[in-house]
Amino acid sequence: MQITRVHALVFTGAGTTMTVARRFCDSFAGECGRQGMQVEVAVDDITPASSAVPSIGDDELAVVAVPSYGGRIPLPVAARLSKVEHVDAPAVMLVTYGNRAVDDTFIELADMLESKGMAPVGAAAVVAHHSLMTNVAQGRPDQDDLSVVDELARQASSKLAHAACARDARLGSVPGGRPYREFGGVPFKPQVDEELCVRCGACVVQCPVCAIDAEDPAKTDADTCISCMRCIDVCPRGAREIGGGLALGAARKAFAVKCAKRQKSYLL
Repeated sequence: MQITRVHALVFTGAGTTMTVARRFCDSFAGECGRQGMQVEVAVDDITPASSAVPSIGDDELAVVAVPSYGGRIPLPVAARLSKVEHVDAPAVMLVTYGNRAVDDTFIELADMLESKGMAPVGAAAVVAHHSLMTNVAQGRPDQDDLSVVDELARQASSKLAHAACARDARLGSVPGGRPYREFGGVPFKPQVDEELCVRCGACVVQCPVCAIDAEDPAKTDADTCISCMRCIDVCPRGAREIGGGLALGAARKAFAVKCAKRQKSYLL
């Protein structure tokens, strides 16, 4: 089948998932170019709550890139994908994870895509620097991880070039189980240094769940917050950081021990 555009929809907190998505898109376009086909690249950040999820054409390869939160897709992703129009298009799943496991993330994401008519044709789990347990998987994705992304691009371009339609290239199986594992979030939430905060509102605009008070950005609804670290990443003043004190320090130490063994990025 002829692919005219590779179109990434990316949910990213601290930015590593975006790095992986862009790497795949560029590699896929490069592979198609070597086959004599010109493919456009489009990358949409669907993290902010105000994101307008674009339509996907049946001549496009949809790339949905998400981090695994507790072995699930982030809650806002389901809301974003529910707005995508039903289309018979191939899709690639990119899941980043912080050196622990992806659990049911792939099966949940595949179910969402299938419900919209899209056929998952390839997928990769890519280790990335943990956004909360920041002493885990530092420096990743590294070149070994990104080489897995490049290989996925090569395989996907070849598979689609020889397929008559998206369904012909569909993955045979996707790991995970139903019902999906339960994940109630984490107790550690961003806190604000009010002396540094200038109430610019950058965090308000970027929050994926509208947890930050638009009238007073120094206030965050802890019950709504999903601890994605987006507000910390975008704050121009460095006024926000994850709270937790000694409890966070202990959790990071325990998680580092649990996840000391280097996990690999891999293809499905």
